[in-house]
Amino acid sequence: MREIEIKLRVKNLHDLEKRLAEKGCVISSPIAQHDVIYSKGGDVNAWKESKEGDVVLRIRHLASTAEFNLKQQKSSEMDNLEYETEVKDPAVLHNILLVLGYTPEVEVKKMRRKGKLGKYEVCLDEVEQLGTFIELETLTDEDVDPAKVREDLFVELESLGLSRFDEETRGYDTQIYQLFQS
Repeated sequence: MREIEIKLRVKNLHDLEKRLAEKGCVISSPIAQHDVIYSKGGDVNAWKESKEGDVVLRIRHLASTAEFNLKQQKSSEMDNLEYETEVKDPAVLHNILLVLGYTPEVEVKKMRRKGKLGKYEVCLDEVEQLGTFIELETLTDEDVDPAKVREDLFVELESLGLSRFDEETRGYDTQIYQLFQS
């Protein structure tokens, strides 16, 4: 499936939660997520400028389980082919990735709350070192027009009183990597 999302910085989370509730969006309890992102052989260029075809591998540690995720970039960092599966033993998967030449490069720790807003998934994220964000995303067919999907997502976000000028076009992993490289 193709995942297309918009990520905005949130200035007032309390007000946003009220507006989401008014639209019938029920937000979950917080979910602690600890993501470890791998790159091929320590390729630091992948963190400077992303391009179509780039692949990101991630092990996401949750309270009682783990997930493995592969994203292959399409038109931007927020537009990816995505494959995800539950992992029985994340330590074994970590070792497999090391043998294949991948190294853990960035860790992202966040508290996430999720909900549904119509046909879209909402994520309210409080990310260590970065701040508070909303992500609005949808899963689509691979051959969609990403600009049209992005515009639909922006219209929904703007109906919540948010501004497209608060968009963050980089993933949390890229933001954290660049934070420590400057």
